[in-house]
Amino acid sequence: MFPGVRKKAFGQVVKDQKEGQVALEKARGETPARRNFHNAAKIIGDNPNLLELRALQSLADSGGSTHVLGLPKNSILPARTARSKPARFAAPEQE
Repeated sequence: MFPGVRKKAFGQVVKDQKEGQVALEKARGETPARRNFHNAAKIIGDNPNLLELRALQSLADSGGSTHVLGLPKNSILPARTARSKPARFAAPEQE
């Protein structure tokens, strides 16, 4: 049996060792995660449409939830103006 002071010091050493192991495992897990983020950023940089496809895939996997998506103004305006103004064709010129 250890005296009270030594017992407390030994307990602190064991606690510090466990915290060090936890920090080491966390650091080991962060390295592959950072590598995955870097690879994903490169892929999305090469093909930005993949980000939209991934978002739609996530929505499809969420099942049963209601989602509201914001659309860029540029994607809505051309469709609205095309419907509101009927196409007019010029009459062929008479010779």
